[in-house]
Amino acid sequence: MSLAKEFTEEDEKRSRKESDNGEDNSPRLALKPPSFFGRIGQFYHDVKLEMRKTSWPTRSEVWSTTVVVLVAVVFFGFYLWGVDYLVTLGFQQLEKVFR
Repeated sequence: MSLAKEFTEEDEKRSRKESDNGEDNSPRLALKPPSFFGRIGQFYHDVKLEMRKTSWPTRSEVWSTTVVVLVAVVFFGFYLWGVDYLVTLGFQQLEKVFR
């Protein structure tokens, strides 16, 4: 939500003229901040606009990426289990050496 005022050509000419004179006699516009419910409504509106821009994956794309993730989880699970097992064996051997 924009609270800015659009300037017309006449406003721009007046602004240039006043800046040349060194005077600033333009009326000041005090904007009242939007209410709590107004901000919530604007947020909801903005979310709806962004959701329209979203491109959603197809069912086949979701399925294929899910399979890739599951395979990666299984692979790294076994990999980390193997590394943990080897480190445990190494520490057990060190413990036997120092006893």
